[in-house]
Amino acid sequence: MAQQKPEVMQRKVGLLEAVAMIVGLVIGAAIFILLPTMVGMTGPSVFLAMAVACIPSIFIVLCEIQLTGTLPVTGANYVTVTRIAGAAWGSIVAFGAVLALLASNVLMSVGFSQYVIAFIQSFNPAFALPPWVLAIAIVLFFAVINFIGVSFAAWLQVILFVLLLIGMTIFGITGAVNANPANMVPLFPNGPIMFMVVVVLGCVTWSGLLALADIGGDVKNPRRTLPLALIIAFVIVFFLYVIQPYGLVASMNWKEVAKVGSTAVMVDAGRMLPGIGIYVVFIAAMGAILTTINALIWSCGRDLVAWARDGLLPKAVAHLHPKFKSPDVAILIATVISIIGILIAATIDKYALASVLAVMVIQIVLAWCVLKIPERMPNLYSKARIKFNPFWRWFTFLGAVITSAFIFLMGILLDMMDKEGNPTQVPWVIIILLGVFALGAIWYFSRRAYLKGKGIDLDANLKKVGDATLAEAEEKLST
Repeated sequence: MAQQKPEVMQRKVGLLEAVAMIVGLVIGAAIFILLPTMVGMTGPSVFLAMAVACIPSIFIVLCEIQLTGTLPVTGANYVTVTRIAGAAWGSIVAFGAVLALLASNVLMSVGFSQYVIAFIQSFNPAFALPPWVLAIAIVLFFAVINFIGVSFAAWLQVILFVLLLIGMTIFGITGAVNANPANMVPLFPNGPIMFMVVVVLGCVTWSGLLALADIGGDVKNPRRTLPLALIIAFVIVFFLYVIQPYGLVASMNWKEVAKVGSTAVMVDAGRMLPGIGIYVVFIAAMGAILTTINALIWSCGRDLVAWARDGLLPKAVAHLHPKFKSPDVAILIATVISIIGILIAATIDKYALASVLAVMVIQIVLAWCVLKIPERMPNLYSKARIKFNPFWRWFTFLGAVITSAFIFLMGILLDMMDKEGNPTQVPWVIIILLGVFALGAIWYFSRRAYLKGKGIDLDANLKKVGDATLAEAEEKLST
């Protein structure tokens, strides 16, 4: 009897779609909603802070280039950590990753709802709608899109990506053309300390880079496409993250930006481009937010599939729809958890910080695992198109660890700060994060004991690369 071929994703995502996916993951609502707050903290130098904030991301890109070139599979981050750092670490990192992805999804969907309501109220002040209605509606919409299949989700991602690219570029260039030199002095009105605080906040906006590796099983010619997509996306995001903040502070006094608040970008666009400015920014913001929601559901579903393939979750979670070849059960789980998060979002106001701190821990662990790939996965590493020499591997590792640890420590400090800036508050985000990591460890040991009773060795599954994952790594078996 012929051996059954492993059930794997269909490789339908090309370079353009992969670039759109990663740009969408990185650029979200923050560059529109959080930017005025950052301007109020550091003044006209905000565009320099955003440029400096890209430095930690360089090391993550270098890590992911090595990882995706070696193991271009579904849930590559989790698979690599599990096989190199150990099963318990894999479970802990997996829980942290899902916390980060779903917390970000809640933030983006609620942010989408608030931005749409604010836009409508600018024309009709009497309009009112509970924010959770639109938030749940948009999550359900993209869940259906992802269920229909990766081709449709990728196609929609490209359209939204083009909208955000055009809108942000128009705003940035228009702001530069309408620049008032008086708006740029003094460049650092609140001193170097506040500038560094904004740099840390800017680093937060780059945290989506890691998730591209999780869709490796969907990408065509992945050992070439994934590293190239990371590089192209990094350049695009860097450009947009500098040009939009510069356009804002160059055309509008920084004190006024801070006073106007979260809608400052829209207000400034309305002044510079009468009649169409508000629409340009609204469309760009929608492109940024919706690409993130789509990509988060896409990525989270793939993470859950990777867990289930190993037995860390029930095998049913890895099920692929017979027609669409989409991870239907995993998408359903991600959708339900996101909706629950939306409904309780009003009582949990630090989703963003929890997400970032979780990502920093994951980056440190992942950097160590990537450093060890050549000796722990020599057969797979031999197929990588890009191979770093020992110097660059250590350079990448140390850079990722140092920058991630710095941002993590600054995040702890921010979690403890009161309204006066004094570290007097109980660090609830840290407590919740540690609880999630503990839950990951408890789940692993409980699951291992349960499977052992059924004669299944979970540790053995987590030490080898499974059939479906290996099939994706071989590429030819999954096309």
